[in-house]
Amino acid sequence: MTEAELREKQEQLNAILSSMAEGLIAINNERRVILMNQAAGILLRTAPQEASGQDIRQILRSYREGEELTYKDLPIEKAMTERNIISIGLLDNLSIKVKNGRLFPVAMMIAPLLNKGEVSGAIVLFRDITKDKEIDRAKTEFVSLASHQLKTPLSAINWYSEMMLEEEVGPLNDKQKEYLKNLYDANRRMVELVNSLLNVSRIDLGTFAVEPSPTDFVAVADGVLAELAPQLVLKKLNLNKEYDPKVPLINADAKLVRIIFQNLLSNAVKYTAPGGSVGLAIKKEGENVLIRVTDTGYGIPAADQGKIFTKLFRGDNIRDKEAEGTGLGLYIVKAVAEEAGGRIWFDSLEGRGTTFFITMPLIGMRKKEGVKGLA
Repeated sequence: MTEAELREKQEQLNAILSSMAEGLIAINNERRVILMNQAAGILLRTAPQEASGQDIRQILRSYREGEELTYKDLPIEKAMTERNIISIGLLDNLSIKVKNGRLFPVAMMIAPLLNKGEVSGAIVLFRDITKDKEIDRAKTEFVSLASHQLKTPLSAINWYSEMMLEEEVGPLNDKQKEYLKNLYDANRRMVELVNSLLNVSRIDLGTFAVEPSPTDFVAVADGVLAELAPQLVLKKLNLNKEYDPKVPLINADAKLVRIIFQNLLSNAVKYTAPGGSVGLAIKKEGENVLIRVTDTGYGIPAADQGKIFTKLFRGDNIRDKEAEGTGLGLYIVKAVAEEAGGRIWFDSLEGRGTTFFITMPLIGMRKKEGVKGLA
């Protein structure tokens, strides 16, 4: 290739990079910038020539919840050490700080560059999602307002339905009782949906309160299992419990702990065929308490597993077998676990069952002021 042809290709590459709306940065294996396009320079308030040769970890200073991430927690480090493409979206709450001290939220994708099986660098694509955040917040506030307005009439329907079913306003024939029972059950499902929507809006807006107090995880779990006992009996499910006596009282919000057990255990019962098994283990593991919920149910298809913690998602195999469900429970559980400094993951095979794991630190939850706790 001639020098003129090389120059032409270089000019074409520069034109492509300059026309991109997203910021693009290329780094070498030492995490130093070797290329930055114009959009990245504008977003970071740094001239591409000035950034050349600098450590990317100083240029892309990353923050979450107002705290700067350590090197090992940076998405760039994870992408390069794990040799995987890392995507950061709206719900990951990642922000970048620029020279003037301004923080702006970003969506980001980091792709490691491999040369003969070794990581030789990475490409970072990112964009400012301030407007996306504003739109998402407006939608969340609308859902919160609408849900609040729905609670009052639904509570009235629930109250009057109970009065009529208990024949406080006069006797009913069998057909009337059947219709009223259907009305009562449908209203109960609506109340559960509204409560879930309120929980999600409080999580997304960051307005839910955390009120820690010494909490017995085993007692909370047994309380949830007692509520599920009729379903366990009806479906003839085997229940296996494994409680570690070394688990101490943990300074946690009992309502939030109950939400975790209620969602995971009710899902295990709901999505397990009659005659199957459900298991619950609560153990002390190092500085954490480990919660493990197992079932021999329908399992999660491999194609759905990456979306299982997203809002309103339900697997195709579940919708075919179980009509009820909001698709919000696991999203809420994940948010609660992470608020407590823990994490959640699962193993599943379609048709063979699922096991969910949650770890939460024994030091407990931090108190958090908010408008209201989760329902």
